[in-house]
Amino acid sequence: MDRVLSIIIPVYEAKDTLERCVQSCLAQKDLLEKELEVILVDDGSTDGSSDLCDALAAKDQHGRIKVKHTRNFGVSHARNIGLEMAEGDYITFVDADDTIWESFAEDMLRYLDEATVIVDETDSYASSSKISGYQYIENSILNKNTHVWGKLFKRQTLRDGHVMFKEGLSIGEDLLFMLDIALLQGKERTIRLISGNGYNYEENEASAMNRAFKESYMDQLVCWKEAEDRLLPVAEHISHYAFVSVAASQIMTALLVAGKLAVVPEDQRDADITNLVIMRVGDQIEHALKVRGAFAGLSTGYKVKVLLFRISPKLYLKLYGGYKK
Repeated sequence: MDRVLSIIIPVYEAKDTLERCVQSCLAQKDLLEKELEVILVDDGSTDGSSDLCDALAAKDQHGRIKVKHTRNFGVSHARNIGLEMAEGDYITFVDADDTIWESFAEDMLRYLDEATVIVDETDSYASSSKISGYQYIENSILNKNTHVWGKLFKRQTLRDGHVMFKEGLSIGEDLLFMLDIALLQGKERTIRLISGNGYNYEENEASAMNRAFKESYMDQLVCWKEAEDRLLPVAEHISHYAFVSVAASQIMTALLVAGKLAVVPEDQRDADITNLVIMRVGDQIEHALKVRGAFAGLSTGYKVKVLLFRISPKLYLKLYGGYKK
């Protein structure tokens, strides 16, 4: 019997949540034991998660759990390992601190047909509607639905299109993966959307977005510039609004990077890193402002921040840091 669904779970320091996550994945309704596999990719955990992965695999009598241990290369590398290991016709990603309802797979698989590439849980469209890749970019990805969880991907489509996660990024890898998938579909109406809430997302205070400033936080600048680079070759197929949205995101993420640095006490900031952040944030803001309508599309608060940063980046850091204390 062929595998129907592969659930890929990257694991890093998740000892307290992993078993609950895995059990929710194994509890999927209407999938026989041989139709489901759960792939745990241990990304060099040191908190006991590594041993727990092995214990969970040994405990499952149906052999549905596969485990791969790697050095700590990051979540993108772990997911790519999972993609290489997957045997299911369809693939979904679950984070190790999240859970899914027992009806998650059933609710999504019922809408699949030969034309469907992605099933995305959303209420942006009528249930079970189909849209093109370009529509999905404008109406979903650029409306902040950049995560890979809560979706199903046809494995053969990913492999034929050589779609993988960009390694080396600590933030933004989901955005680029989703863009690559959507661009691969292009004008074809092969993305089916359903309304649902079968994925239970848990806010992780240790996530990359919530950590104190690190130099790698500037990966946000990289990912949004790469997003623009991916869209430019297909500009004739998408509206100018898409580029306005990208430019606005470039500005906002640039200011978020500056804000992260601003809350670091001034006497604890590395001077070279501070100058690098100021330069890269300033360059991205100036680049984005060249897009017609980008500034007008910002909220009043962000407009004020842009003007202040352009007048004096160091004054911006001082005022923002003082405001956040």
